[in-house]
Amino acid sequence: MSLPVFFSSQVAEAAAGQVLTFGEDVAGHAVRVRRLGPGDELEVVDGAGTRVRGTVTSASANEMGLQVASVTHAEVERPRLVLVQALAKADRDLQAIEAATEIGVDEVVPWAAERSIADWPAKKRDKLAAKWDNVLRAASLQARRARFPLRHDLVRGTGLAGALSEGDTVYVLHEAAELKLSQALSRFDAGSDRIVLVVGPEGGISDAELEALSAIGADTVLLGPTVLRSSSAGAAGLVMAQNSLGRW
Repeated sequence: MSLPVFFSSQVAEAAAGQVLTFGEDVAGHAVRVRRLGPGDELEVVDGAGTRVRGTVTSASANEMGLQVASVTHAEVERPRLVLVQALAKADRDLQAIEAATEIGVDEVVPWAAERSIADWPAKKRDKLAAKWDNVLRAASLQARRARFPLRHDLVRGTGLAGALSEGDTVYVLHEAAELKLSQALSRFDAGSDRIVLVVGPEGGISDAELEALSAIGADTVLLGPTVLRSSSAGAAGLVMAQNSLGRW
């Protein structure tokens, strides 16, 4: 049976045999919510690849002791999978990055596209970025991931092209494309460091944005015969990428 997983940066330097003491940030959820106590096993991850498995030695709502049985480190996979997600109304962008995290995305880029209805105004940007971070962390724990996705800073409009790297393989999901994503992935150059999937807003990607992305070598690709929402397109593309890479 899968063990419950919690987050704490405290385990980054943990070693087998050590007894770790966690404060209310871990104990509160583990003891009050999950009802764990002495003798129960659990895992704690730091979001950067470290996973600690251990047995609870003491438990209260404010403090918990953990006898470390093992420490493992999740390696960074190559190529990294990146989702550029256009901001969307009704929290559809949050739904998108939640599903992407469960599927295995490595990096997410919030994109205020020219036709995005939603936005991150300056006075709310930190709060909205924190909301994305919370979703990424919660989804990572749900998926039992030791390494959480990296959230990049917000990019705007045609500035997205400049935010991508020269070694990226970029696929822009577009309903009018002729090249299928499955076909494009079958020709993927294994020397590329990142596969970047770009998902536009409800109103579509503008001509200027498409031109800017095309100028850096991006391919415009089609997912399939149906039109997906902004909240589900990225997840579908990531599943195809994982399958093409032989990970699924």
